Amino acid sequence: MKNLILFFMILCSLKVGAQEKPTLFLIGDSTMSDKKDPDKNPEHGWGQMLPELMTSDINIENHAVNGRSTRSFIAEGRWEKVKEQLKPGDFVFIQFGHNDQKVNDPARYTNPFTQYRSNLEKFVRETREKGATPVLFSSIVRRNFNENEVLIDTHGQYPLVVRMVANDMNVPFIDMQLLTERLEIMYGPQDSKQLHLHLEPGEDPYEPRGVTDDTHLSKTGATIVATLALQETARQDLELKKYIKKAVIFQKILGEPSVGAVEYSEKIPWRKALRQDEQWYGSKEAQRIADNVLLYQHNNGGWYKNIDMSNELTPQEKEKLRKLSVEDAGTTIDNGATHTQLRYLAKVFKATGKEEYKKAFFKGIDFLLEAQYPNGGWPQFYPIKKGYYEHITYNDGAMVGVLRLLRDVAKNEEPYTFVDSERKRKARRAVNKGLEIILATQVKVDGKLTVWGAQHDKKTLEPAKARAYELASLSGKESAEIVRYLMEIENPSEEVKRSIRSAMQWFEDAKVMGKRVEWIKGPELPEGRDRIVVEDPEGGPLWGRFTEIGTNKIMFIGRDGVVKYNLDEIEHERRTNYSYIDNYAEDLIKEDYPKWQQKHTSQK
Repeated sequence: MKNLILFFMILCSLKVGAQEKPTLFLIGDSTMSDKKDPDKNPEHGWGQMLPELMTSDINIENHAVNGRSTRSFIAEGRWEKVKEQLKPGDFVFIQFGHNDQKVNDPARYTNPFTQYRSNLEKFVRETREKGATPVLFSSIVRRNFNENEVLIDTHGQYPLVVRMVANDMNVPFIDMQLLTERLEIMYGPQDSKQLHLHLEPGEDPYEPRGVTDDTHLSKTGATIVATLALQETARQDLELKKYIKKAVIFQKILGEPSVGAVEYSEKIPWRKALRQDEQWYGSKEAQRIADNVLLYQHNNGGWYKNIDMSNELTPQEKEKLRKLSVEDAGTTIDNGATHTQLRYLAKVFKATGKEEYKKAFFKGIDFLLEAQYPNGGWPQFYPIKKGYYEHITYNDGAMVGVLRLLRDVAKNEEPYTFVDSERKRKARRAVNKGLEIILATQVKVDGKLTVWGAQHDKKTLEPAKARAYELASLSGKESAEIVRYLMEIENPSEEVKRSIRSAMQWFEDAKVMGKRVEWIKGPELPEGRDRIVVEDPEGGPLWGRFTEIGTNKIMFIGRDGVVKYNLDEIEHERRTNYSYIDNYAEDLIKEDYPKWQQKHTSQK
């Protein structure tokens, strides 16, 4: 009996807890409303972006609807529906004006100083009667530059009336007219197009005929406008502030963040630079490293490899780097070079708004686009260096790293929403070409698709030799990363699915069981350590970085270029300084592939 009572007490407490979770209701017009097909539709309302920018501790219900004014929103019973759901602790964002000024439409038009004002007062009064908190917003501006590049207002007296109601009724007021005016002016007549809908015919499959719309927002524009709205909410220290993600509050858009900046004193090594919280990228330390990244960037837009960008540089070292940037010293995508620097610069630009970071990012993106072969592959170095450097390079995730970056740019993912539409178009094309070459270079053995080599000849597309100990072969390490990339494709074609399934079958066929790799230590060993392969009934699965084509035997190759089939047969220096055998695809087999299969079973 006691247990039963306890159960009901817990159940009741859960219900009370659920009821106490507040809801943010949005009422307004198309600039705020949710749009259908959000994954495909280039148009987004700024209210649509709020769930991504706020915590899960608050519910968000967007009741804004295209084409509505205060008059039609009330007349259609939409306000009554919202009002019935309001409870103490809730919030209501109120933004109308675009359609209230439709003077030729009696179903929507309201005089700004009479009915428009009266309707706003009604929303405020009835929200408060329910114990909820109203917040008034002026309308966002239209992109309306004249021939002298001056932004011209189109809303007349309506924003003024919102201010008057807010002042007279002591209502929190977010001046979106001012914030978005500053935003449009900051972007300027040309770049501000990316905030709205400017698509050429054929550029976007959702709008095949193209579209020019300076009122409504692109996903980029909607995200930025929503961020500005929340930053101003936080700046005014409204109760809603606690539901806004901290990264949103501290993001710099219009010069300085809306709320005091956070400083970090800890020095961050370059290897961890992409793993910091979003606030950190606006810090002095983040900008110090970003300034180093600029110094290390070559004039062609690329970077050299194996450099710790977080190093403290003396004035003499900085001057030396400035001179080095004009020399041809081997810009590359090897070992994470270039695409890692670009990801970092994008994060710091997003946090600071400093133009020099954006300029360097664009220069680097242009470098990657230029470096791509017509067949879709990338060489290890660009400009081309003779030798194995000109092979199509999968080694150490080089090409996959570039493709992931360009894919995120093309998809308008954060923090790349500032990238212009032309570069996004080029990035999309580069990603498509990259996929084509991945599929074309998958090695066939006896007519059966297997996996990939670490590098492939740019003309024959066959696996190719690099250094003496990197012979033409099938690569377990590089192929695992390629498969991971292919699995990330949202709507894979049948060809892509066949490629993944074939590669996974090869991983199954080529895996080595009953062995494990072990590091041993001892004073009698060279450098006090060695790496060995030992028998272990529970060991595996393991794969070779270099696997013999046709036999699937793991190859161990020293600097003499001679193939051996046991790790202990090659020199100590190679055994301990190069990875020849490891569990490269274990996570793929045990976790990633089963999930992918389940997702795409119906598409077989």
